Order: sequence, then structure tokens, then C-alpha cells
Amino acid sequence: MAHSQFVVERHKKLLVAACWLAVVFLFATQWFVYDAARGSADPFRYYLWWSCYTWGVLTPVVVSFARHNPINAGTWKRALPLHLGAGFVLVAAEISIEAMIGKLRLHHDLSVQEALRHYFTRHAQVSLLTYWMLVIAVQLYEVVDEARKRELRASRLEAQLTAAQLEVLRAQIHPHFLFNTLQAATTLIHEDPDGAEDILLRLSELLRVSVDESHSQEIPLERELEVLDLYMGIQARRFGDRLRFEVSIDQNVRDCMVPALILQPLVENAILHGIGKHKGTDTVSIRGFQKGEVLRLEVLNLNSHLEEKPLISRRGVGLANTRTRLEQLYGKQQELRLQNLEPTGVCAELSIPLRSAPVFLQEQSR
Repeated sequence: MAHSQFVVERHKKLLVAACWLAVVFLFATQWFVYDAARGSADPFRYYLWWSCYTWGVLTPVVVSFARHNPINAGTWKRALPLHLGAGFVLVAAEISIEAMIGKLRLHHDLSVQEALRHYFTRHAQVSLLTYWMLVIAVQLYEVVDEARKRELRASRLEAQLTAAQLEVLRAQIHPHFLFNTLQAATTLIHEDPDGAEDILLRLSELLRVSVDESHSQEIPLERELEVLDLYMGIQARRFGDRLRFEVSIDQNVRDCMVPALILQPLVENAILHGIGKHKGTDTVSIRGFQKGEVLRLEVLNLNSHLEEKPLISRRGVGLANTRTRLEQLYGKQQELRLQNLEPTGVCAELSIPLRSAPVFLQEQSR
């Protein structure tokens, strides 16, 4: 941040210097052309030297005055007369000094009044034009700078809003999962007290991990699998022999970054619409692999079927929030879709950009 601010300040100073040189050169050129058109031009370096001397001093004054008295829709009635007066005063002062020095240096035979008349006649128009060009340049710069600042503020607000929306979505996912898990433990309290205790212990550890990861929207896939293992243990205890899990994650993608708690709602959905609604047994498989520049994660079960092409939002809070989180984090670089398997089963396919986790996160997840 400090380096970025330094670069911005340096660019501003270079811009100011470039503008000052442009004003000096422009005034010298205007003056030279004006005199050349009347057949009384001196060498161009004379005009350049005078321009550096006069407008080198006056430019900062004009710029400062223009910045403190902007001309816009709300101030023009007050600012315009101020600039008209200031323009005449500054030009009169500049030409008077020029006339006195010119009389001493070149026009010894002229009286003070004649020298003033001579220089005012030749230079007043050019000087006034230069003053207003400076004022207009300052106004344009202020407009552009304000637009840039507004854009920067809007970008920061958008980033803050996105972060806040993501936190809201995480907060919605956690209570949803908590309710279902506690309900599962409740059903086992009388039938299987040890199982209920195991579920609550796993839930406690899962909540602790969730709090630890609450500061990060993304974590390494290896860490995500550790969290998912706690959830799968809870569900395996709940359904017993009716439910099996298979995890097949390629080694080369285990250090890739994924949204925190992204797999749990997909697995929960597979269980809910699998053996949660159908008799018999089921196998829920979790797969992860690289496909081009994309990380593909798949969660599938063999005991459910989509009657029609579903909207994600119709399949529960968990999946709806998962879709929204993905859109917030990756925009159009993500995809989440459900499709039927043959003869039965449903696969949830998740695709996100393939990005390796920082080294320190990789070490923490091992």
C-alpha cells in the first residue's frame, strides 16, 4: 500500500511538472507568434526565458486559486466574477513587471507609461488566454480526479459489500447444518447413546474448526477434506450400514484453494435426496481432479433421481447459498450443476479456477 501511494504521488509530481512545462512553452509560442505576425519578433529563446520567469512564478498561484475556487453548477455565480477579477489582477501584475524589466533592458527611450502601453497592447490578450487555459486545465483535472476517487470508493464499497454478503451466506449455512446434525443426534439418544455422543463430539470439533476458518473464504482442499471427514463421520453414525462414503481426490489438486465448507452442503444434499428419501443403501462418492485449468469436484450418490432439470435454488438452502457464494467469489469462472446418472443416481459437478494454496497454508494443512 505504501509503495502504491508513493507511485501515485510520484506520478502526480511528474504530471504537475509536465503541465508547467506545457504552459511555459505554450505561452512562449503564443507570444512569439503574436509578435511575428506584426513583424517585430525576437529570437524564440527570449520568449521562452520570459515565459519561464513569469509563468513559472504565476502558474502555482493560478493553480492554487483555481483549486480553492472551482467553477461548477453550485459555485459559478460566485467563482466566475472572482476569476475574472483575479485574471485581470494577475495579468496586470505580470505585464507591469515585464514592462519595467523590458524598459530597463531594451527600451530605454520609452517612458514608464509608454512601456506599460507597449507591453499591455502586445501581451494582455495572450496572458489572459493563458490564465483561462490554466483555470480550465485545473477544472478538468479536478473533474477527472474526482471521478477516479468515486470509482475507487465504489470499488471499495463493492468489495466490502461482497465480503459482507459472503459472511451472511456462511452464517446461513452454519445454522442450517447445525439444525440437521442436532436432529440426527436427538434420534439416537435412546437407541444408541454412544452413537449420539460420538455425533456430538464430532459436531463440537466441526464447530471449532468452523470458527478457526471463519476468517478465510478459501482454504486448501486438503483442509476441506479434513472438515468433511468430521461431517461424514456424523452421517455414517446416523445411517449405519445403509450409507457408505468413497473419497477419491487426485494428489495434484489436494493443495488447491476451495471455498471453505463448500463440499459439506453438496454431500448433505446427496444424503438428503438419497437415502434420506429412499429405502435401501447408498454410496456417496466425492471426487476431485484437474480438468485443464479448472478444478473439478464431484459429489454423487446412487439412490436418487432428478425428475426434471432442477433449479439449484429448489434443492434447499445449502445448495442455493453454495451457488451464490461461488458467484460472489468467482463470477462467471465457476459452474455448479446437477445431472442424472444411469440407471439411478445424481451427480453434483462443481468447477472453479485451479489455484494452488500459498506454501504456509499447504504446510498447515499437512
